[in-house]
Amino acid sequence: MLIKRWKELLLAVAMLPLFIQPASAHIIWFDYENGEYNLLFGHPEDGPEPYQTSKFQQATAYDSNRQILPFDINQKKDGLSLTSNSEIAALTGFFDNGYYARIGDAYQSISEQEIGQYQDVGHYLKYTKALYDWSDTLAQPFNLPLEIIALQNPLTVKPGENLKVQVLYQGKQIPDVTVEYLGKKLTGDQNGTYLVPIGDKGLQQIEASYTIASATNLSISYETGFTAQKTSVPDPSALLGLSVVGLLGLYKKRFFA
Repeated sequence: MLIKRWKELLLAVAMLPLFIQPASAHIIWFDYENGEYNLLFGHPEDGPEPYQTSKFQQATAYDSNRQILPFDINQKKDGLSLTSNSEIAALTGFFDNGYYARIGDAYQSISEQEIGQYQDVGHYLKYTKALYDWSDTLAQPFNLPLEIIALQNPLTVKPGENLKVQVLYQGKQIPDVTVEYLGKKLTGDQNGTYLVPIGDKGLQQIEASYTIASATNLSISYETGFTAQKTSVPDPSALLGLSVVGLLGLYKKRFFA
């Protein structure tokens, strides 16, 4: 009996994400580490969560001139990652999280064919953009349905400063968009811009969400994320220093051995 109840408990825990995921918007984002651009899912302030890799629909990699680059998608134990032989300056991605029906205070994952069986159904579409370089070209919108635009170079904003951003839906400013940073909602000004406070850990993932209601029982919920991250490129002065040390070592070896 105890083993049976334990199995039931494990099954309930496994099913839990199907009911609570859309209650507060999850996002996707890219995190660069050791030559890989890892695709993560969840609430950034709480850390990434497991996800169904089949829901990841599309990614595009760009160089500093916004030219599209080839890349590989790698299946990992905890999700997906992207790698490329070229230097990536920006990435965008699209993740279709599917349909969820609201039943009371809970959300249940359903198929597209089951939409008509429920009164309140949402289609949850998730987008993301990551910048690893900055230029006038990269500062322009990438034409995501819902997109966070940095109005200044995010790679140079220091702790204690603010990053000014704007959110566009289909390329236009919109009212009633929800913008969050580290789990807290931000208030925009009359121009539709938001100031993101940068803490000691540097720029973290910025979130935005916007829901389109319809006359039917189906609404479309857009969630988007924005990150900006410096990839680890050795400082030229450091490389010069290493070269000098190497030459001195060679000099000593040749003349004092």
